[in-house]
Amino acid sequence: MSLQEIRRPGHDATAHWFEWAVLWVVIGLLAFGLLSALHDASERAERQVVELTIRNMRTGMRLAMGEALMQQRESEMTAWVGNNPVHWLGSDPAGYRGECSTAESRELPAGAWCFDRDRRELVYRPRHTGHLRVPSTADKDRCEVLSWRVTRVPERMASGAFVGLRLAATADCRWVLGGS
Repeated sequence: MSLQEIRRPGHDATAHWFEWAVLWVVIGLLAFGLLSALHDASERAERQVVELTIRNMRTGMRLAMGEALMQQRESEMTAWVGNNPVHWLGSDPAGYRGECSTAESRELPAGAWCFDRDRRELVYRPRHTGHLRVPSTADKDRCEVLSWRVTRVPERMASGAFVGLRLAATADCRWVLGGS
């Protein structure tokens, strides 16, 4: 009896079906892994863009403070507390919608910035919130918005002289991304 006589009819069809099923499972797992990696990369890129934008605002504010100090206009800087830090950028960040009310800032679409004129804060609603957390609480607490405010640096001198300004985060949110 030969090997072909022992095989049942449909054996080849069953073997091919199994091979195709394994192939599709492997392709599906690879696609899932790639999509997950792409999402993480997108969130990392968004984090870097936001951090760079804030860093540029801080740099612009420091340059403006230096200019005011050189021109002996220190008194002007106290009025900058609560100002819109976007003014210290060369151009508006992508997605900037100008000034908004507190209600409008709660309804910002993902990837949008606005200056909440009621709270005097710059607000950003991230596109990806999967890795944004409040560090002091359980990992369940995600942040929906990030915000910053121009504040006065605490006085370090007993004389009460003006020390400076800073752009401080008002939302206690941090991106928690592995390996970064």
